[in-house]
Parts: sequence; structure tokens; C-alpha cells
Amino acid sequence: MAQYNAMSPGEWTIRAAGAEDASAIAQVHVESWRTTYNGIFPQNLLDQLSVSDRAANWSKILQQPAARFFMLVACDDAGKVVGFICGGQERTGQLGCDGELHAVYLLESTQRRGLGTLLVRNFVRELRLMGFHSMAVWVLVSNPSRKFYEALGGTRIREQQIERGGETFVEIAYGWNDLSIFEAQPTSGR
Repeated sequence: MAQYNAMSPGEWTIRAAGAEDASAIAQVHVESWRTTYNGIFPQNLLDQLSVSDRAANWSKILQQPAARFFMLVACDDAGKVVGFICGGQERTGQLGCDGELHAVYLLESTQRRGLGTLLVRNFVRELRLMGFHSMAVWVLVSNPSRKFYEALGGTRIREQQIERGGETFVEIAYGWNDLSIFEAQPTSGR
């Protein structure tokens, strides 16, 4: 898997995640959930999030990843992990896509600066290298970040209800039938 230098020189580096990144990924995951889902998910659910629990989970996943799964991390110029993206094979077999973006999270301070787009483009590049041709991603209807996937050309392909913290939420699956559309978009830059 390649390492990508991105944006202005020295600002961010995108690289494959390793087991040694589990704690940093967990920190980003918990902080992101608390800022992204504040006012969406019940506060007690957000308060119960544990960096150590997430770190143990990510460590296990990164030490023995499932077949056709991978994770990239985004690091700032000091080498600190500020975001991540992961996925691989579509998990349900019901979305008409062979690939799936399982999760992408960024620290709030790095959002709206092109890093999310950069991560997705590099993720798609890796998917294609692994032989995937299409991709889906699930996102909450109430998550304003869903517009991000629409801006990247994702189209709605399905809805489902999920439960979090004793409440029911609606998720939308966005899909891209042909990942070659990302070729016209640069993998570095805004």
C-alpha cells in the first residue's frame, strides 16, 4: 500500500494504518463521535465512549484484519493521527456494490479543509487496486456530513433503521457504481 503526501507540503500524510496506531485511531474515533453526533445520539451514549475500549477493538482488527479490509490514517506534519478511513468488501451483499467505505472520521479541527475528500480519493484508489469496481457507504440521515457524499457523486441506494442508545435512527446508503469517476479527481490537493 502506498503512502501519499498530500495538500501543501508537510501538511498531511496519508498512509496505511498499523496496529501501533490503534490508540491514536481510537482517540480520533471517540472525539469525532462526540463532535459529529452531539445533539444527534443520546448524550449518555456519547459520554460512555471509551478510548481504551476502542483502542482494544482497533488493535485486534489491525493485528488480524479481515480479508479484503484495509485502513488508512491521515497524519499532520508532526506525525499525529488526525483522521482515518477504513473498509473493503461490502458487508451485506445487498447493495449492488462490491466495495464499502465502513468508516471515515476526522478531528473537528481538520474538517472542511479537503482532508476528507483526500482520504476518500486515496481509499478508492486502494479499493481499485484490490479489484473493487463500486462502493457504498452508510450515513445517518440526521448527520449533516451526508452532504459530503452527495458532493462526491454518491447516489442514494437504500435506507435502513438502526438503534443507538435506545433510540431509532435512519441511515442512507450512498453508492458509486463505477469508481473510475474518481480518476478524474486528483488524489492530492483540494
